[in-house]
Amino acid sequence: MKAAALPQLLEALYKTKKIDPNQLSDILLERKLSGVSLEQLLEKKGILKPADAPALLEGYFKVPFISIDENKVDKELLKSFPEEVVNKYRVLPVEISGNEVKLAMVFPNDLISIDDIQILTGFVIKPFVALESNVEVVLSKYYSDENMGKALKEVITDKLEVPQKDGDLGTEEIREFANKAPVVKLVDAILIEAVKSRASDIHIEPQEHGVFVRYRVNGMLFSKEFIPKEIQLAVASRIKIMAAMNITERRMPQDGQISLSVNKRNVDFRVSTLPAKYGEKIVIRVLDKSSFALGIEHLGFQPETQTKFEELLNLHSGIILVTGPTGSGKTTTLYSALNKIKSSSKNIITLEDPIEYDLLAGKARESGITQVQINSKIGFTFAQALRACLRQDPNVILVGEIRDEETCRIAINAALMGHLVLSTIHTNDSVSTVTRLLDMGVEPYLIASSLHGVLAQRLVRALCTHCRDPYKPPARVLESLKVRLPDNKSDIVFYRPRGCAHCDGSGYSGRVGIYELLVINEAIRDMILSGAKLSDLRAAAEKNGMVSMKQNGITLVSQGVTTMAEVLRVLPAY
Repeated sequence: MKAAALPQLLEALYKTKKIDPNQLSDILLERKLSGVSLEQLLEKKGILKPADAPALLEGYFKVPFISIDENKVDKELLKSFPEEVVNKYRVLPVEISGNEVKLAMVFPNDLISIDDIQILTGFVIKPFVALESNVEVVLSKYYSDENMGKALKEVITDKLEVPQKDGDLGTEEIREFANKAPVVKLVDAILIEAVKSRASDIHIEPQEHGVFVRYRVNGMLFSKEFIPKEIQLAVASRIKIMAAMNITERRMPQDGQISLSVNKRNVDFRVSTLPAKYGEKIVIRVLDKSSFALGIEHLGFQPETQTKFEELLNLHSGIILVTGPTGSGKTTTLYSALNKIKSSSKNIITLEDPIEYDLLAGKARESGITQVQINSKIGFTFAQALRACLRQDPNVILVGEIRDEETCRIAINAALMGHLVLSTIHTNDSVSTVTRLLDMGVEPYLIASSLHGVLAQRLVRALCTHCRDPYKPPARVLESLKVRLPDNKSDIVFYRPRGCAHCDGSGYSGRVGIYELLVINEAIRDMILSGAKLSDLRAAAEKNGMVSMKQNGITLVSQGVTTMAEVLRVLPAY
């Protein structure tokens, strides 16, 4: 692994042999999944305390350390230094004296960048090392929003007045407006800012007098920018051009995809348009497809649940279903399961719509996984693909989603023929999946003989550990929630969100899963065959050791990971 590809603190720790390659891989994976800051993760693992970071960086980079207070940054000083240089090289000017500038850098050992900056600015560079997170917070605060704002200002100043009615412009005229430099800069800024904000989706939402740009971060939507109505068509058309879509078709939904390099990372954007009253609503899913490889141990399972889930994955046949609403992390869980069981001795085939991540990205010498893209437009449905898949000698089949009775029946037959089938289905919880399968017309004996386990899940926002506030909940609250106190403790501390620069004022940073695993044992199989009520099935499952999503969530609250409000927000109503 190249050092430049590593975050700053990990490079220093790895190169000074304070962590080994296995620790490095584990930290990178856990950070990618949880969204928790690297400093928090290193402290949690007992590898590096925040107070020890300056000495580590000074010792490794051999330059003085500098801490930057984001609330006391000299804005005039920032304006005196080229913004393109600041954004490209991720540096901050700290002090300018004559022809010399003290420069806070994340990687002051990058001599090529220092030479480039000296040539571009004419200043003699005196490098200092600053925490990567510190630099990014300041850049985000003083540059990111300003860049989008500046791009929008350029569009308005350019006075792009594009008619909004269908048929007013020909294809080439629309393309000409959409390819004007200010529009190109604005759309690029929207996409790049979404990646920097770790947004999962971008919503471009036209209303009567303008267009809202909203980002979904940690599962919550918030408004980012307001675009004037007169440039709505230009912005929409620019996105369509980038996504290879028909720019003149505004009456029918369309789908497309954009690939972009952001900070040397390859990011894909899945684009969907929907005709609406005030123009096309555009939703863009942000997909970082590079090096996506997660271990089950990084998903946040409680130890007992993880053990049971891994035991299910070791089966040679049967169906394992993952259930939950859109955006609850089902795909991540299934991909992690495949990463757990993949082997050169197994033939694993996935049927997906769409293929979101390359399961063998960057691993050209690996084999054993074939990913298949479903294309309903030409009749290549899940059911048809599944039939073809059975003739390919598979050991494990992943079906992206069971949407209809036909797909469900073929999947069950595949499981009964000796294949392990993994898939998703939309139900409120694990137990109600049985009812859903019955509603789809599957006979009870087929469910009982093929279904081995159902994992229900939700994602809750994790508290920002930089600013969370501790408090002691009243005893009656603990009693009503059925929270058990840890051993050797007479009370328990909960936390609530406050907000700081590290979490953009939200009080939350990243997300964590809450789970409910139903393991189908002989007693539950008999109950399915006899047509037992849902409440009886749930009671039997809990007697068998199933921990409900609510209880899992309460455990996370008692550990200070999230809040009770978050758990109740995502839980289904029983």
